[in-house]
Amino acid sequence: MSFFSEVEKGIERAFRKWTERALGPAQSDELILVHRAILEEIEGKIQTVQRGKRLFPYNCLRVRLASPDAERRAAFQMAFAQDRRLENDIRESLAGARCEIPAGFTVDVETTEQGAKGFEIEYAIREMPPPAAAAPAAPAPPRALGPARLVVVRGKAAGESYTIEKPRTNIGRMQELTDSQQRVIRRNDVVFDEGADEANATVSRAHAHISFDPTTGASRICDDESEYGTRIFRAGRSIEVPAGNRRGERLAPGDEIYLGRACLRFER
Repeated sequence: MSFFSEVEKGIERAFRKWTERALGPAQSDELILVHRAILEEIEGKIQTVQRGKRLFPYNCLRVRLASPDAERRAAFQMAFAQDRRLENDIRESLAGARCEIPAGFTVDVETTEQGAKGFEIEYAIREMPPPAAAAPAAPAPPRALGPARLVVVRGKAAGESYTIEKPRTNIGRMQELTDSQQRVIRRNDVVFDEGADEANATVSRAHAHISFDPTTGASRICDDESEYGTRIFRAGRSIEVPAGNRRGERLAPGDEIYLGRACLRFER
């Protein structure tokens, strides 16, 4: 089973849970089918280019949902448009497919009384305005950076947030790892509880670590050859963290770090 299909299942479970609570099981069952069909159609637009790189060629989507029934149209609006739920699910699906998301990516949802199909998707490419030229600014005086921290976004961990102060912060499932002679070979600082959450199951016991340079304040995430991989979601773009690479990837404030399906946000 591919990692992408596992991501889709996680998205669908969350969507079902929300719609059952908000709209009831009967409407939830119908909406799930529409939700799944939309994600499958969009997945089919992913293109593979040189060296296996995957990209989604459109940055402007309009999803039009049709029904003559006013109550059903209201359900569409609540389930797909509210809080940009459909856009967020599409972003997560594309990121899970290790697909680069174009800059300025947006998804608009609208409903209509008539339509040839239950839903239609319009795909477009919107030109992004060139960045405005700015006058060169005088260099800012150096300022002391406060400690960075990790905030748990998805999954269940021992704490809600963690301060990064040590040269190395280990992340994984289980607090301590031992060898065959019960000797401790690794201690995790950020611990996702064993069996506490479906997302936790995709976090390896020795999943990743963050190296911190106190002289520069730079933090880098390194994947410790985890089973489900590590990636960064930044400004609509998914960045794969190479497994076993000691250099890893430098972190920026606001980065979302996906450890399998669990997620941490890097803040400073």
